[in-house]
Amino acid sequence: MTIHGYAAAGMWSTKRLARLAGGAALLVGAGLGVAASTGAFGPSPAELAAERAAAAAARAAAARHRLLVAQTRAVDLAARRVAVTLPTATSAPAPATPSQLFPTPLPRHTVYGFVPYWELGSLDAADFTDTSVLAYYGPEVGASGGIVHAGNGWADLQAPSFTSFVARAHHAGDRVLLTVSTTDPAVVDDLARSPAPTGALLGGQLASLVVAHHLDGIDLDIEGRATRNRAGFVRFVGYLARAFRRTDPTGQVALDAYPESAASGQDFFDVAKIAKVVDTILVMAYDMVDPGAASANSPLASPTLGLSDVGALLDYVKVVPAAKLVLALPFYGYDFTTTSRAPGAVALTSPTAVTYASIAAAGRPAQWDGSSYTPYTTFRTDGHWHETWYDDPVSLALKASLASELHIGGVGAWALGQEGGSTAMLAALDGGTPPLKLPIVAP
Repeated sequence: MTIHGYAAAGMWSTKRLARLAGGAALLVGAGLGVAASTGAFGPSPAELAAERAAAAAARAAAARHRLLVAQTRAVDLAARRVAVTLPTATSAPAPATPSQLFPTPLPRHTVYGFVPYWELGSLDAADFTDTSVLAYYGPEVGASGGIVHAGNGWADLQAPSFTSFVARAHHAGDRVLLTVSTTDPAVVDDLARSPAPTGALLGGQLASLVVAHHLDGIDLDIEGRATRNRAGFVRFVGYLARAFRRTDPTGQVALDAYPESAASGQDFFDVAKIAKVVDTILVMAYDMVDPGAASANSPLASPTLGLSDVGALLDYVKVVPAAKLVLALPFYGYDFTTTSRAPGAVALTSPTAVTYASIAAAGRPAQWDGSSYTPYTTFRTDGHWHETWYDDPVSLALKASLASELHIGGVGAWALGQEGGSTAMLAALDGGTPPLKLPIVAP
């Protein structure tokens, strides 16, 4: 019973109640002081920290669940557009490519094809008719921002065979872009540290080459890794684009970026800002292998939310207009020397790139990985197990369907010539309909 309850019963005098109330107040005050120091009336600092950590973990788990649901839904919708029954059993035979991959053709879209200088002489008719844009790769970029006038990429640009290539591409209705590249950290540092002079220099030189060779634009394959260069590189691209467009205002400006770039504020490519000054961003959806274990080069999905095509695109469309995006896919795979033939076995050495043409020529039975939605083969040679993971027309059709499902601008391939004359590979990217041909804007 409370003090007030006893008073109501007439058992305590008014003075005694006052004295008791005063003592109680002192006791309560002292008790609160002790409680404040011991956490008796609430959680301790350690308990508060644990509660906050648990709440943050719960929010992160919920976000991961939502993301996994979104990825699964996008992949399921894409799979419905392809006329193939996908295996559900682990290591089941890979599905054969049907004569008609798409029961209903995908909406027309652009198809990009990278043409490295070493494949220039191996292109066939399908490489021109089944594409929209061909990007020649290409001269290298030097530390000052100038183009390096050396190497096969530069020499082949000056050869009559390149002039014939451009004429043949334009005759087929294809744009031709000039790709310039570097992966040299020292060069990238210089470009980002002095963006105004290096960007203006490279933009002007590229414009001169585009005009001289009657090309339709440029593609930047400048691959840095350091976060410190992130802001400087955005400014470099801006200065470059302005300098280029002063000479060629209608020429296309494209840029290649990593699949993970849109997900992180610490990545080298700030794609949200870069998208404001370029016409196209090609998402390089390949080289996503785990070098320590046999794994897919370009996984459509990842049950652990690792790198994947669907994860990359869902991040990209949040920060870049979908029409500016192109999902660039591989016409090659990787061969792993492994400890066993089990799918995803530990790799004994670094993987080796292998073209689709050589994989198909080997004629080994293909198995299907239901997690990455890609095929692979296993074989034994020289006393070691090997696993070769790659993309085929079925896996490419799934990715083209995903791109269509997310309404991005198109798909592409690194690299033409590596398919070895397989028209099914390009047909998978086309989506069952001729590619969208863009206006030729060569000056």
